[in-house]
Amino acid sequence: MNDSVPGYAGKMAFVDLSSAKITYERVPKNIVEKVVGGKGLGAWLLYRLLPPHVDALSPNNVFIVATGPAQGIMPIAGRYTIVAKSPHTGLYLDSHAGGYVGPELKMAGLDALIVKGRSESTVWLQVEDGTVQIKPATSLWGKSTEETETELRKRHDSRARVMSIGPAGERLVPISLVVSDGHRTASRGGLGALWGSKGLKAISIVGDREVSVADSSAVEELVQELRNRARANRKKGHLLYRHGTSWLVNLASELDQLPVTNFQAATSEEAEKLSGYSIHDGFGKRIRPKPCFRCSIACSFIIDGGFSWANGAVQQPEYESLALLGSNLGIYDIEALLRFNHMCNVFGLDTISTGNTIGWFMESVERGVVPVQFSREFVRFGDVDGALELIRKIALREGVGALLSGGVRRASKAIGKGSEQWAVHVKGLELPAWDPRGRLGLGLSYAVTPVGGSHLRGWPTTSDIPDRSAKGVIPGLVEQQDLKILKDSLIMCHFTHSISPALNVADTARIFSAITGIQIDERGARERADLIWKLTRMFNEREFAPKPPRERDVLPPRLMKEPLPSGRAKGRTAFISQNDFEESLTELYRHRGLTDDGKVPDEVKNKIKTELSL
Repeated sequence: MNDSVPGYAGKMAFVDLSSAKITYERVPKNIVEKVVGGKGLGAWLLYRLLPPHVDALSPNNVFIVATGPAQGIMPIAGRYTIVAKSPHTGLYLDSHAGGYVGPELKMAGLDALIVKGRSESTVWLQVEDGTVQIKPATSLWGKSTEETETELRKRHDSRARVMSIGPAGERLVPISLVVSDGHRTASRGGLGALWGSKGLKAISIVGDREVSVADSSAVEELVQELRNRARANRKKGHLLYRHGTSWLVNLASELDQLPVTNFQAATSEEAEKLSGYSIHDGFGKRIRPKPCFRCSIACSFIIDGGFSWANGAVQQPEYESLALLGSNLGIYDIEALLRFNHMCNVFGLDTISTGNTIGWFMESVERGVVPVQFSREFVRFGDVDGALELIRKIALREGVGALLSGGVRRASKAIGKGSEQWAVHVKGLELPAWDPRGRLGLGLSYAVTPVGGSHLRGWPTTSDIPDRSAKGVIPGLVEQQDLKILKDSLIMCHFTHSISPALNVADTARIFSAITGIQIDERGARERADLIWKLTRMFNEREFAPKPPRERDVLPPRLMKEPLPSGRAKGRTAFISQNDFEESLTELYRHRGLTDDGKVPDEVKNKIKTELSL
C-alpha cells in the first residue's frame, strides 16, 4: 500500500523480542481491498506468518494488534482487535476490546503491531510517531494492571493509552487477558498468557496524527447520520444508553438464556438483584459514564470510590460478568459482583471463562467428584467468600486454582468422573452468558465459530425458542455472521445494533467506500466477509488436519441432552434432536460453500491463497 490510500496509517511494525529487532512494512493495497482491516488484516497476517502446529506459548507464536479504517474517524468505533493462535484452545483467535487503544494506535502511525519471540528479561513497548521502542520492565513484573497503567503514564506520557497483563498473565494462566484503559479487556482465549510467555508486560501508545479520508464530505455525512441514529434510540429510551449491558440481565432471564448454577437453569427470580436498575438505584450519583473514543452510545459506566477493597473507581460490570460471576454461581450480591469483576480486571482474568469454570467446580463439589486432596478448598453455589478466594487462587495458580486456571475442558479432563458432562464450552472456550436452549439456532453460531464459544460472532434473527428445526434461521444467521465480521474489520462497535435503524451490511459498504475511496457495494461487502470467515476456518483446518472440522463443530452435552427445567423454554434443548443439529450444520456448511465435513473446498482455498498472496 502507498501513502495515497486513505483510512490507513500506511505502516505495520514487526517486533521480534528474541533479537530485539524492529522492522516496518506497508500493507499491500490489494490486501486491504480484500480484508478491510482489523480482524481481516489480523487473520491474513496470522495465516501468512505462523507455520502450522506452533506451540502457542513458544517464542514462534505471534500476536497482532490491529486497527481498521474506521478508527479515529467514525463514531462508535473505539475498539481494537488482537489476533493470535490461542494458548487456551490452540485455535485461531481474535479478541476485541473497546476504549481508546484502537484509535490511538492508528493516530500513532500504525495499522498493526506484530510481535513474536521471547525477551530474556521483562519488557514493555513504547509506540509513538510511527515507531516502536523496547523498554525494560523488570520493576513492573508482579504489578496489577491498574498499577502498571499508572506507572507507564509516568514513564511515557500522561496521555498514553496502556495495554497490560496482570499476575495471571505472568503465570501463563490459560484464561488470562489483556487490559487497557483501566477496565477494557481483550478477554477471550488466553492472550495474557501469550504476552507473559514472551516476557511482555505492557504496550504504551501515544498518537497525534490525523487520519486522512478519501471523501471528506461523504464521511462527515456518515458521521452525522450515525450520531443522529444513536440519538434517536437514546430518545426512545433504549436501556443500553441508560444502564449499559447490565440491563440485559432481566432480558436474558425472561428469554430463558441466563446461566444459573452452571447452566443447570436459564431463568431466575432473583435476576433483578443483578440488573442495571438495581445497580443504578443502589449507587445513584456515584455512577458516571466512561465512553469509548468518540462514542455516541456511551454504554460503559464506572462507580466512584468508597469501596474498602479498591483504590478508587471501579467498573460497572458488563452483562457477561454479572451473569457468569453472579447467577451462574448462585450469587446475587451486587457489591460482591463489583468486587469479583474488579479483582478479575486487576489480576488479568477473563470473567467469562473464570465464572464458567468456578460454576463447573461448584457443581463438581456438590456432585462429590472433586478429589479429596482439595477438600479444604471446596466451594458451593452461593458462597461469596469462597468464590472470591477461588478467583485469587486461579490468578496465582495456587492450590485448586492451578487446576481451575486451565478452564473447564482441562479441569474436567483432569478429574474425569463424568464431569465433562457439565463442562460448558465449545472447542475449549467457555460459553458466554447466553444459553442456546432459549433461542432457536443460537447453538449453530457457537458450534461453527472458529474461536470457540463466543457471543459476538452472529446470532439468528429470532428470539423464538428451539421448538422446531433450526434450518429456517440459517440465512439470517449467516447475514449476521457477515455483519459481525465487517464490524470487526472496519472496526465498528457491535453495539451499533442499538442505533436506529441498526447498522447493516449496506452501511458498512458505504463507510468503507467513503473512507478509503475503494468503492464496494453490499454484495462486495458480503464477499469480503465470507472470505475472512473462510480464512479463519482455513487456519484451524491447517492446524488439525487431517481431522475434519465437523469433529470440532459440536456443542457440550449439557446443552444438547439436558432440557431446561423451567421458564418459557421449559423442556427444550439447544436443538429439537441430534439429527436436526446435524442436518442444520450440513445446511449451514452448504450455505457457506463448504463440504459436508466442514472443509473449505481445495479450489476455494487455492483461490483465496492466490488473492491474498499466501
